[in-house]
Amino acid sequence: MKKLILLLAVVSFFCLGKANAQDGKGSINFVPYVGVNYSDFSGDTQELFNGTSGKVNFMAGARFEFLIADKSAIIADVNYRRLGATADNHVLYFYGSDFVDHINPWMGDKNTFQGSAADDGAREIRQIILDKGGMIGEFKKITLDCISFGLQFKQIVMDRLSVRAGIECSQDISPKYHFHQTFYLGNLKDPSVDPYESYETINHDDYDWIVKEYDDYVDKDDFFSDKLNIAIPLGLTYDYKNFSVNATYHLPLTKCYKDKWGGDEYSLKHQAFDLTVGYRLPLRKR
Repeated sequence: MKKLILLLAVVSFFCLGKANAQDGKGSINFVPYVGVNYSDFSGDTQELFNGTSGKVNFMAGARFEFLIADKSAIIADVNYRRLGATADNHVLYFYGSDFVDHINPWMGDKNTFQGSAADDGAREIRQIILDKGGMIGEFKKITLDCISFGLQFKQIVMDRLSVRAGIECSQDISPKYHFHQTFYLGNLKDPSVDPYESYETINHDDYDWIVKEYDDYVDKDDFFSDKLNIAIPLGLTYDYKNFSVNATYHLPLTKCYKDKWGGDEYSLKHQAFDLTVGYRLPLRKR
């Protein structure tokens, strides 16, 4: 990642003050590119995730440029991006008699509490879990792989500098919640003790406490919409000889999230900004 950012900086530096030879009308160029994207969600992030922060990820793609005039081109673009966000303070708590039942540890009555670690209720629940057993699940980030197809119009506005705008469709694949879980499991030392009675009048002397921690992820295909996401790419391009430096903001038009149970769509939308560097390979010159 650091090497890629350094490469972008070097290319941008040498672009300043250099001449650029433009292709003529009827030319076709193929431009593979790589770069980074910064993504987040807008909308009901506080309700769904207790807030999110943006993440930087890798992206790669390629485009065909069809020059329809000396300073104008139509672009057909396809790329892969990893989108998502960091969950600021999304914590899920499980506690109850099922966590001290040494026979069927996942059976029985189970209570849940969702909130940020700073909530007063969360502090109280944390203490119950530490005293009587339970689980604390801290969600770290959400990631989605995205395949995008688009058409854009490119217009040179001054030497080497162009503006771009168009329409794109993208599909989210492999959405995942990444989390860290800590289990506080109370195993009864004496099998003759009724685990539910012991839970009601907890006695630490009755239990061997086991703490298990691990990082994992869970697929969330049922949470994110299976419809195509529509956005308007708005960008700037700086061309120097065969190199092309691009900055693009993707203005979202559609929602990307749906409720698991009711199928309701929240106002959650992707927010993404890309910075890429590409190399132009002429397929036809005029």
